[in-house]
Amino acid sequence: MRLIMLLSLILLGCTSPDGDTPTRQQIRLQLVADPVEVSAYRDLIAAFEAQNPDIEVSLRTIGRQREHVTQLATAFAGGGPPDLFLINYRRYGQFLGKNLLQPLGPAVAAQGAFEPEDFYPAALEAFQYQGAQLCLPQNISTQVVYYNRALFQRYGVEEPADDWNWKAFHDAARALTRDTDGDRQPDVFGLDFDPDLVHMAPFVWQAGGRIVDRLEQPRALMLRDYKALIGLMYPKRLRTEVGVMPPLAQRRALGPEARFIQGGLGMIIQSRRYATALRSVEGLDWDVAPLPRNKQAATLLHADAYCLSRASTQHDAAARFVAYALSEAGQRRLTASGRIVPVRRSVAQSEAFLDPDLPPSRAQVFLDNIAIVRRLPVTPYWYELENRSKPIIEEWMFESMANAGAEAQMGLHDGNRLVTLIDDAVGDLFPPATP
Repeated sequence: MRLIMLLSLILLGCTSPDGDTPTRQQIRLQLVADPVEVSAYRDLIAAFEAQNPDIEVSLRTIGRQREHVTQLATAFAGGGPPDLFLINYRRYGQFLGKNLLQPLGPAVAAQGAFEPEDFYPAALEAFQYQGAQLCLPQNISTQVVYYNRALFQRYGVEEPADDWNWKAFHDAARALTRDTDGDRQPDVFGLDFDPDLVHMAPFVWQAGGRIVDRLEQPRALMLRDYKALIGLMYPKRLRTEVGVMPPLAQRRALGPEARFIQGGLGMIIQSRRYATALRSVEGLDWDVAPLPRNKQAATLLHADAYCLSRASTQHDAAARFVAYALSEAGQRRLTASGRIVPVRRSVAQSEAFLDPDLPPSRAQVFLDNIAIVRRLPVTPYWYELENRSKPIIEEWMFESMANAGAEAQMGLHDGNRLVTLIDDAVGDLFPPATP
């Protein structure tokens, strides 16, 4: 009888209050992912749930970054945000200062699962606020040049060196731009990338310029400086004077990523995330190289982090999931998909990331970039600033060749024209200067 009573008590302790099924804590995780990435995150979640059967992770994936940020803002305003969400450092500024986020670093550290020295500091620093590790990054990606090795070989172009410069970049893009059917119009282009502040920033830095007056709480853009203008003008001249980039109508019909996959593009500037899609393309021979250098070497930080909603009632369960995601095992799982440059040093420097049998063969480029990485500001208005300036930069970059040719003859005046347009569009976002 005593044995039966004991078993009954044990069973009652493992069931819900109504006595039906075992209780499980549920946490909701929202992130941006394409179909290949979704599979990688589901694999990560399945491994976590196998080790933590008392927790269920409900994954909500969004197709586009803008929708992701909009849905988060709406959810916070309505009082029903996800427990966890994954977001780039440039986009989470609007959630700061409103008491919407619970510092995740201390919560994971309390479980003995977070030692700052195990992670790359550049990624950690991007998610620190008022002395606290607010969110915890999963990756430390940077911008690199993806290149089609087969096209380089076909046209006798030397593959990019680790220390190549603007001239070598210019020469390669020009040599890869080809008319293959004799109609005097390029069918293969040497270069393409999204014309926005994110992709223009490294060229500005490489020329010795600055994007803002200061990284913390910036008061103004610094793009009118001579060195910054040199950086802005360099990629435009590649398009207008050398003609290595597709016209706007063509690139809207077939974007840079799709054109590269189809073999019509020699080089594209992207972050590590693009590798996931390329690995799934059979027969595509590709690799990566660092961005070219000019006065100095520089690239842009691309880091995403898990953030915890203060309104969540599942802080402990959420912290346990993040602890697993950033552990050796969790980082290795996501690294295997090609999605991330792991933020955990030991995994990044292991064969899990540097596997010679998996493309890119030059994965070390991502780790070498960490020494020259820079970031953009984290402010409540920075994401809006990027959105407002993007169509302005695109129109300037891809204006008609006749107009662009006339402006090119004006030298840096064309760059000043762009900066004036940007200042007019975003000037109201900066806080007023204090006496």
